[in-house]
Amino acid sequence: MYLNRNATVRRTPKGEVAFALALHEQVVAYEEEQGFLRIECATGQGYLEKDALSEIATEKKGILVAIDAGHQKKGNNEKEPLGPGSDELKIKVSSGTQGVVTDIPEYELTLALALKLEKELLFRGYDVLMIRTTHDVNISNAKRAEIANEAGADIFIRIHANGSDDPTDKGVLTMCQTPQNPYNSNLYKQSAALSKDLLDEIASAAGCEKMFVWETDTMTGINWCRIPVSIVEVGFMSCPEEDRLMATDDYRNLLVMGMANGIDRYFNP
Repeated sequence: MYLNRNATVRRTPKGEVAFALALHEQVVAYEEEQGFLRIECATGQGYLEKDALSEIATEKKGILVAIDAGHQKKGNNEKEPLGPGSDELKIKVSSGTQGVVTDIPEYELTLALALKLEKELLFRGYDVLMIRTTHDVNISNAKRAEIANEAGADIFIRIHANGSDDPTDKGVLTMCQTPQNPYNSNLYKQSAALSKDLLDEIASAAGCEKMFVWETDTMTGINWCRIPVSIVEVGFMSCPEEDRLMATDDYRNLLVMGMANGIDRYFNP
């Protein structure tokens, strides 16, 4: 049995709280008492409301999703080609922006979301490749794409957060290449569909403002891809309202549910 929401486990039916369990944690359930199920899990034993549990037998989908938590603790200002064979150079990777109110660095937010998305996708039966799982890495944007390519991933999701000089700018947007991209225009149709599905589902799940799919050929991490790709800008860290929201676990869960729903929709249109 799996939790279908965050829930508390009680020492006795309707008694005091013993400990909390998170969405998708697995438990063994026994007999029912007063509308509660006696359960056992890695944390301990107790009583749980029975409507918090679902019998979900996850089947592997045979689909590999590569997830890149944008940026890293220390940027690398060395240059690399904008795309394969390009004479135009861009810095390998920046350290990103940070929360205007919370001071949370973008690289911390993106990894927190990426780890949540990994857990959610594994639960839904996807295979997952994480480009990074710590902050202390030195992986260029081109290299991140190449890791996903070489692994044979079916899609590449790059998680970022936005910034603006206007503190009222807010909302989610996604990014992909243009139909004229000189490096991988053959992937435009798939990447655009993925980006639209992600945008629609994140806005729906999180209740945030839906901006648009930005089609651009200026992103190294898109241009080096040989698989469908989308950059997800989950919100503006320069907007006090969104910065505060994105610092909360509940809102992060909504963003991740939206991303996972968008991936489901892409593979099951």
